[in-house]
Amino acid sequence: MQLRKIQFFLFIVVIIVNFGTQFFFPNQFDDDPIVYIQPDGYAFSIWGPIFIGMIIYSWFQMQPERVDSNYLKSATHAGILAGLASITFVPISYTDIQWLGFINIIWHLAALIWLFVSLRQQAKLETNTNTRWFYLPTQMYLGWICAATAVSFALTLRQTFGIEFALPTELTITAVIIVALLGVGLLLAANKGLIATLTIVWALFGLIAKFGEYAEIKYTASVAIVLLIASVFYFIYKKDQRLVF
Repeated sequence: MQLRKIQFFLFIVVIIVNFGTQFFFPNQFDDDPIVYIQPDGYAFSIWGPIFIGMIIYSWFQMQPERVDSNYLKSATHAGILAGLASITFVPISYTDIQWLGFINIIWHLAALIWLFVSLRQQAKLETNTNTRWFYLPTQMYLGWICAATAVSFALTLRQTFGIEFALPTELTITAVIIVALLGVGLLLAANKGLIATLTIVWALFGLIAKFGEYAEIKYTASVAIVLLIASVFYFIYKKDQRLVF
């Protein structure tokens, strides 16, 4: 229980650090180089629901009716690591050291995959049928970090290593990355991560909004969106699977 209280406290700090700095410091991302896998600015509003949702999730995990198990302990450890990664990301982002930010995103990703795997098992032990809905924010978090990993990797290649290609090559590489995100989304959908899959869809809509003028991006992302949404419906109606675990 003590660790679950720490987790709850950490995600309160996450909101304070991530949003509080906006009142005192300029936007740390304004001077980032252009990479064609980055969604439009509105898409990043998803951080609000994710962080608020993680507070609700952390509060829910502290409730006495939770079934204590090694999976619950494992999920708590993973949640704490994810919270620490989010807090740490803010000062890193102000250093403008892209490779350090990429390491932080990988830290995020590893913690959230661990959390996802642990909660899938924990959900089977819970008697409260509403438990799965409180786990929804963790899947949103995972799906968004999957998309953010692609963006951070592209930024690192551009800013840290100075790797830059002609526009047609850049667009082709972006299309390949979109296909990779499609593969990740399909894998998540097949493993009861439908909300994570839909979050990747949200990121792809944001990508079209920003770079839809380029056919390679528009059509590749559009096909990926259709296939991902179709996969969600397939696993709901053909496999009798719930949206969350």
